[in-house]
Amino acid sequence: MLRSMTGYGQARIETEECNVIIEIKSVNHKYQKVYLHIPNRFSLLEPKIKQIIEDRVGRGKVDYNLEVENKKEAEVKVSINQTAVKEYITSLKKLKDKFELAGELNINLLTKFDDVLEVEEVEQDVSDIWSEIEEATKEALTDFIEMREKEGSKLFSDLSDRIEKIKDLIEKIEIRIPDMVDKYRSKLKSRLNDLLTDVEVDKERLANEVVIMADKSDVTEELVRLKSHIEQFQETLELDVVEAVGRKLDFIAQEMHREVNTIGSKINDSEISNYVIDLKSEVDKIREQVRNVE
Repeated sequence: MLRSMTGYGQARIETEECNVIIEIKSVNHKYQKVYLHIPNRFSLLEPKIKQIIEDRVGRGKVDYNLEVENKKEAEVKVSINQTAVKEYITSLKKLKDKFELAGELNINLLTKFDDVLEVEEVEQDVSDIWSEIEEATKEALTDFIEMREKEGSKLFSDLSDRIEKIKDLIEKIEIRIPDMVDKYRSKLKSRLNDLLTDVEVDKERLANEVVIMADKSDVTEELVRLKSHIEQFQETLELDVVEAVGRKLDFIAQEMHREVNTIGSKINDSEISNYVIDLKSEVDKIREQVRNVE
């Protein structure tokens, strides 16, 4: 089962206290890279979130976004800055005595100073909301993987079609090779007759030249290896298990590319050369596509 490395998923869970919104998206990457974008107050949850994603995603650059919308007003905690209060009282008493000022020190006066009372927002305990974040993460991840599998199905169809085209081109090359040798023999004989007018062509020497040419142009081993790579590629495509196969497919495609290049360098026949050009085109498209496979 193929999966694309590009995907998108989202989930939203609502409670009486808050809304949890998760968004997951990914693009191609040679390895597995997970980037978390979450509020600082939930940083303790990073290892748990990352583990959930890494357990289900093989390859790709994955961006995870968490947003928590609180429905209730934040709780606050008010504390007294006792050090500041003592300093204010001491200073005000000195001021009163020194300048013989009237009036008494009272709470109303002290609370006019900004730093006497400190107001802090009470942060929500992350453990209280972890179950909602975990559930939303798994839902978004399921949505995300479904999209990857849908894209992977399209990749599977495209790659399968290209493999069939390659097999058809290989068959055409194998059919053409004997004709190529016969054509070379006739062409060589014709040239020799033109050069050696009224002289009978040495059939043994002609046969030797044809054998040498056929040996230089022999691509039997390359075709056998290419067909073996194609078989491995198809077997990997059709694996009925969920695993990251992109790197294996990429390696096999590289080997296919190498064999096709060797065939092209050995063959000196216009018709087969055209087939080889088509082969290269299909293999290059396969190499480009497998870079999208997880």
